[in-house]
Amino acid sequence: PGVPVAALVARGDVALGFQQLSELLGVPGIDVLGPLPPEIQHVTVFAAAVSVTCAQPDAARALLDFLAGADAAACKRQHGMEPA
Repeated sequence: PGVPVAALVARGDVALGFQQLSELLGVPGIDVLGPLPPEIQHVTVFAAAVSVTCAQPDAARALLDFLAGADAAACKRQHGMEPA
């Protein structure tokens, strides 16, 4: 408990581990084999919101628009995430 799967694999404590791709990429000492087949894969969906008490709601919405836009898609893929 509390230890990332990638760390357990890298240390040799376990031979095989399953974790979100974004959390595996860049961890030294492991080989990422690839995603699980779609029929058994569990996709995590991230959501965002702007609070009604936000001091700068326009800036917050602009950030969310950028993160959801095409300009951020390549960065998401580079870090193991699929753009929506």
